[in-house]
Amino acid sequence: MHQRYSPHVDVRMLSPNKSSRGGAHPTLIVIHATVSHNLKGLGDLKSIGHFFQNPATEASSHVCTDNEGNSARYVLDGDKAWHCAGFNRMSLGIEQILPATGAELTEELYRETARWCARWSKKYGIPLHRGAVSGTRVTKAGIITHKELGVYGGGHVDPGPYNFNHVVNLARFYRSHI
Repeated sequence: MHQRYSPHVDVRMLSPNKSSRGGAHPTLIVIHATVSHNLKGLGDLKSIGHFFQNPATEASSHVCTDNEGNSARYVLDGDKAWHCAGFNRMSLGIEQILPATGAELTEELYRETARWCARWSKKYGIPLHRGAVSGTRVTKAGIITHKELGVYGGGHVDPGPYNFNHVVNLARFYRSHI
């Protein structure tokens, strides 16, 4: 079986919910979770795409991965997706479709999320380690969960139970091969 090192876009549904980065260079990769049915196939990724395509939603993300290892593209990297409030300008966002508590995460989801991290690390020089923020400032470039962004990041608590170190280690492996 051939090992895949780069992410593969299975669904492409570009969202109008985006804006200019204003010249900012991305320094953070933000890991999110969205609860969905996580049914077999691409239905969940398409449902999230329809949600992001509604201008009234006023939300979006760059990409989304699911528990089968599929991914979708909603906002191009050069644009600012609306996924983490005050940190949108300097971040790239990965939504992950998680059923219920998130405890059902699969290796396929971790791998596809890590492939996006590897791609963005290579393309933008974002380090593959835990990032950090303090108030409204990024104090350490890297990968961060939505909940770690605090109030300025929207005050969310996702992704819940999550093997962060596993994603980072996989991303380092994939980056070394792309």
